[in-house]
Amino acid sequence: MVCRDVTVHWHDGPHIRLRKSKTDQEGRGAVKALPYNDSHETCPPCADVRWVQVVAAFDAGGRSSVIRLLRKPEPFNEHVCSGGVPRTASRAPLFRAIAKNGNLGNTALSGAAIHQTIRRRAEHAGYDPTALAKLGGHSLRAGFVTQGTRNGADGSAIARQPGRASLDSVEVYRREHAPLVGNAFSDIGL
Repeated sequence: MVCRDVTVHWHDGPHIRLRKSKTDQEGRGAVKALPYNDSHETCPPCADVRWVQVVAAFDAGGRSSVIRLLRKPEPFNEHVCSGGVPRTASRAPLFRAIAKNGNLGNTALSGAAIHQTIRRRAEHAGYDPTALAKLGGHSLRAGFVTQGTRNGADGSAIARQPGRASLDSVEVYRREHAPLVGNAFSDIGL
């Protein structure tokens, strides 16, 4: 995904154009939205703005510009998503590789790097080594489906966000990770 694949819409939040995905091998493309929410700490558009600020600083002046940006004493106590998004090189990767020393790179973030990051963060959170071995990029999709199910979202709405063509894969997650959601056993009062 390159920077120009994200456009900000005032009512919906950022729209992300996916050119091709695991569930769209023909490359028809799709648009996904990141909606605003009440908390500035978990607002996807705020996270998008903050990340684009980092990428724009790197593109403009490299590592030293990113350090200057991150050293600004701006408090993180309100939304930043209404102030617009800085301009970046439109063909540059939005999600960049990050070196072990923390330096941002010019190349796109790889699937392997996402996989490693998920495992590293889970390890820091205290996950059992056996559970760690099962985690990866797929865990994000499974977690989305599971939480959507637990929150009572409609199956077709859940399938639409990760780009599933059928409800069959959603049902697999419902059965495996939230077996009591939508199960009549939970409603008979035992």
